[in-house]
Amino acid sequence: MKLVALVIGLLAFVNVKAQTVQDGLMLIHGERYNDAGALFKKLAEGTPSADNQYYLGYYYIKTNQLDEAQKAFDKGLQIDDKSYLNMVGQGTVALGKGDRAKAKELFDQAEKKKGKDAEVLFRIGEAYTLFDKTNDPAEAIRLLDLAIKRDKNLADAYIAKGDALMLRNEGGNAVTAYEYALTAKPNYALAHNSIGSIYLRGKNYNLALENYKKAIEADPNFAPAYKDLAELYFLAQKFKQAAENFDLYIQKSGTTDPEMKLRAAQFAFTADDYAKSLQLLEDIKGKINNPITLRMYGWSYFKQNDPDKAIQNLNEFLKVAPEKVIGDDYKYLGRAYNQKATDGKGYDSTGMVYIMKGADMDTSKSEAAATYKEVAALYYAAKDYPNAANAYSKGISLDTAKASANDYYYTGLANFQMATANVLPVKTDSNYADSAKIATMRRELFLKADSIFATVTQKLPDWPYGYYWRASTLYNAYDRQENIDKGISAPYYQKLTELAEKDPDPSKYKNYLKLAYGYLAFYAQTTLKDPAKAKEYWEKLLKVDPDNASAKEALGLAVAPAAQPAATGTTGTKAKAGTATPKKK
Repeated sequence: MKLVALVIGLLAFVNVKAQTVQDGLMLIHGERYNDAGALFKKLAEGTPSADNQYYLGYYYIKTNQLDEAQKAFDKGLQIDDKSYLNMVGQGTVALGKGDRAKAKELFDQAEKKKGKDAEVLFRIGEAYTLFDKTNDPAEAIRLLDLAIKRDKNLADAYIAKGDALMLRNEGGNAVTAYEYALTAKPNYALAHNSIGSIYLRGKNYNLALENYKKAIEADPNFAPAYKDLAELYFLAQKFKQAAENFDLYIQKSGTTDPEMKLRAAQFAFTADDYAKSLQLLEDIKGKINNPITLRMYGWSYFKQNDPDKAIQNLNEFLKVAPEKVIGDDYKYLGRAYNQKATDGKGYDSTGMVYIMKGADMDTSKSEAAATYKEVAALYYAAKDYPNAANAYSKGISLDTAKASANDYYYTGLANFQMATANVLPVKTDSNYADSAKIATMRRELFLKADSIFATVTQKLPDWPYGYYWRASTLYNAYDRQENIDKGISAPYYQKLTELAEKDPDPSKYKNYLKLAYGYLAFYAQTTLKDPAKAKEYWEKLLKVDPDNASAKEALGLAVAPAAQPAATGTTGTKAKAGTATPKKK
C-alpha cells in the first residue's frame, strides 16, 4: 500500500510539474486559448502565488478580458505587495483602456524598483506593442533592448522587439529581431511564423510560405501557422488548400471564437464546400452579432440551390447592413431569383435587374464586364437579342482590353438576329407604309453586325466562321444584285474557302462552302466575266452539293431554270448561329 501511494504521489508530482507557466505561455503563442486559460486558472488555484496571478492576468490580457485581468493582478498584489510584475499587469490594463498616464506611472514605478529584472522590463516593453490605439514602439524598443541586455536568451523579448519594429514598418529590422529569437531559442515556431508574416505583408509569397512551413515543422501543433498559411493560399487563389489549412487551425487551436468560425465558413465557401459553410454558420448562430452571416447564408443557400432561403437572407442583409453591401450581394440575389424562373426563359426579370445592379457597383471593371456577359448569355439563350446585344456591348466597353473573340462573336450574332427579325413588309401588310424605315433599320443592324464580325476576324484571322459571318451580313445588308455586281461579299467568301480547304477535315464546313462557292461562281460568271474561274467554283460546288441544279446547268450537266445564289443569313442560317464558337483570344 505504501508503494502504491508512493507511485501515485510521484505521478501526481510529474503531472503538476508538466503544467508550468512556460507550458501556458506556449499555449498562448499557439492561440490555444481555451487550454491556456484552463492551465493558468489551475495554477492560480492550485498554487496561489503572485506570479501565477500575473500569468493568469496575462492570459486575460491576450484574450481581451481586461476587467478579469485587473482582478487577477489586484489579487497578485494582495498576495505580495512587492510583485512588480502584477504592477506591470495593472499598467497594461490601464494602457488597454486608453489611460496612458496611469499606465506610465505604474510602468515607471516598476522599472525604478526592478530595473535589473529582465522579465519586468520585457513585459513593460511588450505592453507598448499590444494595443492599436495606445502603442508606443519607441518606448517598447528602449525597454526591450534593456531586457535583452540583461538576458540575451530571452527569446520572447526579441519577438516583442520585432513586433515593435513592425509597428514602425521596419520589416528588415523586424526580421533581424526575429532571427535573434531563433538564436536564443533555435527552431522556435513563433519566430519562424513571425518572419513569414513579414514576408506575406511584403508580398514575398515564396519566403512567406517557406517560413510558415518551418514553423509547422518546428511545432506541428502551432496553430497560427496554419491560419496564416490559409490566408497565403487564399491570396494565391488556392481556395481548397486555404480551407484545409484553416480547418487545421480550428482543430489545432480548439478555438470556439465565432469570428474564426465565420472566417472558416468563408474559406469553405470559396472552396466550393457550401454544405460545410452552412454547417459552420449554424455552429455560430446566435453567438455572433455580425450581419455578414446573412450574406454568407444567402450566398451558400444559392449555391445549394435553395433560392427561397437565399433571397430571404440576402434581403434581410440589404435591410440591416446597407453600408456593407457590395455588388456580389445583388448578383447572388439576382441569381437566386433566376433559379426560381419557371417560364422557360432561364431567368427572372427581377433577377436580371439585380445582377446588373451588382455589376454597376463593382469597383473592378473586369468583374463588371464578366457579369454583363453573364447576363447577355442568358438573354441570348432566351432569344432576347436586343437585350443580349446591349449587355454584350456593355461588357465589352467596360473592359475592351480583355474582350475575347467570343464576346464579339455573340454580340455580332445578336445584332444579326435583330436585323433578320425586321422583316420587310409587302403591300398587303398593315405596316407597309413603314417599309423604308424598316429597310434602313435592317441595313444598319446588318452593317453593325459586320463591323463587329470584322473584329472577330482580326482577333482570329485563321478562323473560317468569322469570314462567313462577314460575308453573310453584307449579303443581307445590300440588295442581292448590287452585292453580286460589286462583289461586296466576295473577299470574305474567298477567305472562308481558302481556310476551309486547308483544314484537315473540310467536310465540317460543307454547308458554309455551298453558299460560298455558289456566290463566287455567280460573281465570277456575271461580274468578272471569267468563265474559267466560274467553272472552277461550279465544280467545287458540285463536289459539296452533288444535286445543285445551278451548278449542273452551268456545267452543262442538266437543264434547270436560272437561279440566284441562295440567300445567306436567312432562316436556315439562323438555326446555325450558335454552332460555331470561336476560341477566346
